Amino acid sequence: MANPVSNTGFISTTSPVPLTSGADSLHADLRAGRKLLVSLHWLTATTKQLDITDAVDFITDYLGFGPDYRPTGQLGYSHVFEWLGGLKLLDHRQRPEMGICLLADGDACDHYGFEKLSFIYQALQFNATRLDLAADGCRFSPALLRRLWMADYVRSSARSPRDALPGRERVRSHKWFESPSGDTFYMGARSSSQYARCYNSRGYTRFEMELKKARASQTMGALCDGADMSATLGAAIAQFVMFVDQSDENRSRCRVLPFWARFVARLSNSGSITRLVGAPERTLDRLVSYIENQVAPSLAVYEILMGRRDNYDDVRRNLRRIGLENAKPKHRAMVKQFGGWLVEHDSPEHLKVYSVPKSLLEQNQMLNRHAIA
Repeated sequence: MANPVSNTGFISTTSPVPLTSGADSLHADLRAGRKLLVSLHWLTATTKQLDITDAVDFITDYLGFGPDYRPTGQLGYSHVFEWLGGLKLLDHRQRPEMGICLLADGDACDHYGFEKLSFIYQALQFNATRLDLAADGCRFSPALLRRLWMADYVRSSARSPRDALPGRERVRSHKWFESPSGDTFYMGARSSSQYARCYNSRGYTRFEMELKKARASQTMGALCDGADMSATLGAAIAQFVMFVDQSDENRSRCRVLPFWARFVARLSNSGSITRLVGAPERTLDRLVSYIENQVAPSLAVYEILMGRRDNYDDVRRNLRRIGLENAKPKHRAMVKQFGGWLVEHDSPEHLKVYSVPKSLLEQNQMLNRHAIA
């Protein structure tokens, strides 16, 4: 069999290239594999020790703005409180034994970062049931990992399905998905406590570990106690999957392929950077993109039609007044978090807010005030 590793073009053997500068430097460095960025990408946690009202009040006090409320179901719960950026609290009014659920998807993790989410997690004594850690800027492609996986150049805790077809008994559980924007390779079974995926639809390659149940709880606890996130991810990957040669029938004695050994070493030996704080400006970027691409055409038609009857300035002023009167908590939160400015003249009083970050002293005072510490 031809070596599936050769002539791939995805493994860099050259010395590091100097980092670029400018607004797009990080994205360019991730695309080129010059940087390896580790971050929290998903957190689901539950608790039965706290009332939903107390939890909502605490998070609102900590963030400085309130959530939107929807009586709609998700994950088996019946009600959703959602803050700006996608952070959610879920509960079920008719089934209090379910407790409450904290849900931070990829967007919420980007917005708030590990530091804020871990503070909420510890203060409200949540227990993690799912935790995703991601490494961006990998120097390999999903297609390469798929070729190695299918050719059995792998040592993994993932097992082959019981209903495997003849000739595929040694092929471990996996899925492959292609789209015009990129490829995704899933490793293992989604129902297991460990699951991995590799995709390149963002312009760079991301490798992501999804941990569930006890593994998620133990890993989140370690991170909250100060464990290095990059090294933790490296250890989780090494435990789940290692791409190896076929020098021995016993995979445990096979040598790890050089590209994979370098990847795990970068994670484990301070060869990466870790993002602990959020990037809330991405939420604003998504809002601006939505307005420019989805709302602007209708808004232009509205101004043209109404402007034929009224003065254009009056049309815009009236539209702004209607928008502010119907503003939801997430809109007020955007004013507070992104503007830092005072809304003038015809704004409702509840929109007159400033953005003030909370210091560690203020955080401790808040914990004492809520009697949760």
